[in-house]
Amino acid sequence: MMLNDDIEILEGIPLIYIKSINAVACSDLHLGYEGVMAKNGTFLPKANLRRIKGFVDDALEKSNAKNLILVGDIKNEFSEIEADEFNELKELSEHVLEKGIKLTIIKGNHDTFIDRLAKPLGITLFREYAEIGNYFFFHGDEIPKPKSATCLIMGHIHPAISLFNSVGTKEKLHCFLYGKTKNGKELVVLPAMNYFSEGTDVLSSDPSEMCPIFENDAQIEGMRVFCIGEGETLEFGSVEELIAVRE
Repeated sequence: MMLNDDIEILEGIPLIYIKSINAVACSDLHLGYEGVMAKNGTFLPKANLRRIKGFVDDALEKSNAKNLILVGDIKNEFSEIEADEFNELKELSEHVLEKGIKLTIIKGNHDTFIDRLAKPLGITLFREYAEIGNYFFFHGDEIPKPKSATCLIMGHIHPAISLFNSVGTKEKLHCFLYGKTKNGKELVVLPAMNYFSEGTDVLSSDPSEMCPIFENDAQIEGMRVFCIGEGETLEFGSVEELIAVRE
């Protein structure tokens, strides 16, 4: 599904392909999640990294891209690097680099101390943002100002929508958001890659609390919603239209 002439949502997976820079991009992996939760007494199956590698392989096969861009929150812990986070980042980077793919990371607010891992693992790292072609990649917890880029790509909020059936059963679907900022730049918000992420319901959350860009730079109501289903991605209209239907 094409967002515009250059950006394609890859069907049924939380990645986009950008033709002009021959890259696939995704966000919010939160590697090492199960290990961190186990330390806190919650034991989860080791599913996150396996699922992420599957999505990445699928995206690379569908697109023939030569670049993988991770738009922040690669690891999960704020204050340190857990052994599981390091081991999973190492496994993922080796998996990608063995395919001849260049791996680029833009740091997110969870990615403390990741700098020391970039060079040994062969990763190109940007601390706040990266301008590549016409694209400005940043995680979303802060808003660096783009120079010449015409499209902003971010993650951070784990966008999702909640749907209810006639008896009140709820299903939450992860989604992409696509629209424009107030100064006319395109804006793409990527869904979370993390298997265990519940997602933030963009239909009921306060936009100003989700991330800074929705305080002054963009209106979430006008963003178009593209939900990830089983093997396909479906457009659901705008946030504003979905809120009206829910009411």
